[in-house]
Amino acid sequence: MGVNLQEFMKDKILGNVRSGTRGEDDRPIKLAYFDVHTDKSTSALAVELFNQAYNKPNKLKIRFINQHPIEIYLERYEGRKRKCYGNNKQAILIDDKGKNKVIECNTNTCPYKQDKSCKFVARLYFIIENLEDEGVWCYPIGSQKGIEKISARIARANRKGEDLTKDWYELFLKAEDAPSKGKNYIPDIKKIEEVEESKLSEKSQESNVKEKLDYLMIKGFQLIIFEGKKVPKIIFVDKSSKEQELILMPESNQEILSLKPQSIILPTSISKMEKGTILNDYKIIKIFSEENKKAV
Repeated sequence: MGVNLQEFMKDKILGNVRSGTRGEDDRPIKLAYFDVHTDKSTSALAVELFNQAYNKPNKLKIRFINQHPIEIYLERYEGRKRKCYGNNKQAILIDDKGKNKVIECNTNTCPYKQDKSCKFVARLYFIIENLEDEGVWCYPIGSQKGIEKISARIARANRKGEDLTKDWYELFLKAEDAPSKGKNYIPDIKKIEEVEESKLSEKSQESNVKEKLDYLMIKGFQLIIFEGKKVPKIIFVDKSSKEQELILMPESNQEILSLKPQSIILPTSISKMEKGTILNDYKIIKIFSEENKKAV
């Protein structure tokens, strides 16, 4: 099997950065942020250093230690005991007494790989901004999507001849709906300059949206299904008598739902999505009522 990267660098590794932990009942808990807690590879000092610099961050600015900073391998557990790990050529089988035995590793014939009890896992090695002088951190990855995304970006950087030890990257977590319930938090990386370009683009889009915002008069309401949720769609008429449709999500300001048609608002925040435009917030300019109509 050879010496793995973690064993080779064990004197330089401060500890593990994780996006999961275990609860009181020993069940795994997914975290929406990066966490450092004590384990076999992580000392109390490493926890203290990380917590002094960061407070439950969902992104980290990192730089890699070499051109191949991710180690991908196969691993099988029974309960909390690691029973086998390999590289699709050879594997180390660990018996009940803790003794190791070298065996063949073949994902095409392995019954544990077929029943998905043996999975690809990875370790990503990097230094963290503000902790550069302390040492190297390891991020264990169990997410198959995360492994695919990060390894593909590293391979692409190597194909382009980029120096991974000089460029800064952002390691972040993206929330996705889990197949059963709750959320999965998928790790990914982006080159910092790409992150900055994305932020500038978003600011430019927000600026353009703000310039175009104007008074809108409510014409009517409809219920629609948007992103799997039943939400209100509001039909407006603008100053040029053109109709505009905006979607109100549960997290948006809901006060508008109490207004009657012919009431007037000024949108202050909208988000353009692929399948529609979201009304995030607004100012109520005029409230229409039947009494107002009679008075006129």
